[in-house]
Amino acid sequence: MPVKPKKSKRFRYNLETVLKVRAIREKQEQERYNEALRKVEEEKQKEQALKDEEVRNYDKLREIMSGHMQKINEIMSRKFHLERLKEKIDEQIKTRESAEEKAEEQKLKLVEAMRAKKIMVKDREKKRMAWKKLMDKEDSKFLDDIAGIGYDRKRRNP
Repeated sequence: MPVKPKKSKRFRYNLETVLKVRAIREKQEQERYNEALRKVEEEKQKEQALKDEEVRNYDKLREIMSGHMQKINEIMSRKFHLERLKEKIDEQIKTRESAEEKAEEQKLKLVEAMRAKKIMVKDREKKRMAWKKLMDKEDSKFLDDIAGIGYDRKRRNP
């Protein structure tokens, strides 16, 4: 059931507060999405740092193993360290993937908030146009009345 616009000097959108709330919600979702993206980037950097450390440790292990005096304890220690580092990398990959999933969920929430706001903006514009048509119609009636009064006056007083 469409609401008929009222005659007034200034357009007033009756759902302006809802539109403001949706704009605020959209802004909040945008901030959360940006934070989620920052978190993803941070997790990628941590992952890359761990992989770089792993490469350095493998290089060091190769150096030790290629030397004349192979120290079994040091080799075993480095091997254990590399296995532990591999576990950390696997954990970091899972953490990064989790952060990416959260970022994707947040993106969907942001899109929904943007869509809800856009609906309100379109509704406001539609109501503004209806109000403008009413005002134009009222102005036209007023001018027609003035013209009719002027015509009657001229006809009565030649």
